[in-house]
Amino acid sequence: MTVKVDADVIIVGGGLAGATLASLLAGQDIRCVVLEERSNELKSGRIDPRALAITRASENILRSARAWEHLPQNRIGYFRQMHVWDETGSGDIKFDSAELCESTLGYIIEQTVLEQALRAASNKPDLIKYYQPATLSGLKIDRRLVRAQLGDGTELTSHLIIGADGARSRLRTLAAIACPVYDYHQQAVACIARTEMAHAAVARQRFLTTGPLAFLPMADPHQCGIVWSTSPDHAKSLIEMDVDSFHQALADAFVHTLGEIVSSGPRASFPLQHSQAEQYCQPRLALIGDAAHTVHPLAGLGANMGLLDAATLAEVLIEARIKHKDIGAYPVLRRYERWRKGENFLMIKVLQGLKSLFESRLDSVRHVRNIGLDVTDMLTPVKYSIMRHAMGLSGNLPVFARNP
Repeated sequence: MTVKVDADVIIVGGGLAGATLASLLAGQDIRCVVLEERSNELKSGRIDPRALAITRASENILRSARAWEHLPQNRIGYFRQMHVWDETGSGDIKFDSAELCESTLGYIIEQTVLEQALRAASNKPDLIKYYQPATLSGLKIDRRLVRAQLGDGTELTSHLIIGADGARSRLRTLAAIACPVYDYHQQAVACIARTEMAHAAVARQRFLTTGPLAFLPMADPHQCGIVWSTSPDHAKSLIEMDVDSFHQALADAFVHTLGEIVSSGPRASFPLQHSQAEQYCQPRLALIGDAAHTVHPLAGLGANMGLLDAATLAEVLIEARIKHKDIGAYPVLRRYERWRKGENFLMIKVLQGLKSLFESRLDSVRHVRNIGLDVTDMLTPVKYSIMRHAMGLSGNLPVFARNP
C-alpha cells in the first residue's frame, strides 16, 4: 500500500545548513518541509555582529544552491591575504592567494545576509514549504515513515527527518542521541568595527594568551568583523564597556595594526565549546551542522563544516533517489555519516590542539611555536598544502563543493 506523505524530507531548522540542504535537494525535485522556530523576519538593513568566514568550497556550495546570486555585492567582503602572529614573540605566517594563482582566499559575509540569500533561493513553493514559527514537539519513526508532531498539534509525515536545529538540537534530544560537550571556559565577543586604516583585503589574527583576536575584512574597506575569544569575565567586561573604552581596549589588543577604532556596532557574546554527536544518523534520521558538531571559532570553520555536511548529505540522498533507493534507509544515511563524522572529528582535534598550543604560557612552548610559525612560512609546499585545504580546494569534497 502506498503511504501518502507531506514531503520527502522534513528539515528541522532553517538556518545556513538547513536552508542550503533544502535548496540543493529541491534542485533535484526532492520535496522538503522546513521547520523554523524563529518567528522574526530577517531585517535587510541591520548590521549583523556575526561575520562569517566563507571558504571557496562553501562558495561553490552556495552557488550550487543558487544562493550566491542573491547576495548583494556590497555586502560580500573578501580576503586575498591572511596574516597570523603571536603576541608573545616575533613568529608569524602569511598566506597570499596569488601564490596559488587564485583571486581570493575566501569571503567575509554577515550571517543574516547569507540567510536572506538562502531564503530567496529556496523560494520554491512547489518543492520547499516553510512552517514558521514551528516547534518540533514529538517524533515517531517506524519502518517506513517519519511522523513529526508540531507544537500546535500539526502532524507531518515524510520518509526522512534531518536535524539542522543547532547545538541544542531538539530533534537530537528526541532521538536520544548523546552529544558530549567540551567547555573551553571562554566566551567570544563579536561585532563589526570601523578602523582608521583600510584593511586592504587582509584577514588578520593575533593569538593572545587569553585567546585569538581576529579582524576579518568586510566589503567596506574600513570595516572588519571582530571575533575576540577570551575569558568569561573579560568578555563580560568588554560587552559592558562604554563605546570609547571598548574601542581603546580593542585597538590596544590589536597593537593598533589598523590604527584607531573609529566606530563599532552592537556587541554580542557566545560561549565557546566543541561537541560531536555520538551518531550522525539513525534509520530515517540524520544530523547536520551544529546539531552534529560544534568547534572553536579560531579558524572560522564552523559554518563551512555545516555547509559541507549539507552538501554531502544532499549528494548521498540525490544519488540514492536516482538509483531508486529508499532515501531514509540506514545504509544510505550511514554513507553520509562515514564520510563526514571522521573529517569533522579530525578538524575538532586540530583546532583543539592549536588552541592549546597558542594559549600555553610555558616559555619553551612559546619559543617552539614562534619558530614553527616562521619555519612553516618558509616551507612553501607545506604552506601551499595548508592554504589549499583551508580554502576547500583539496580533500574529500562533495560534488557541490567543487566547481558548480
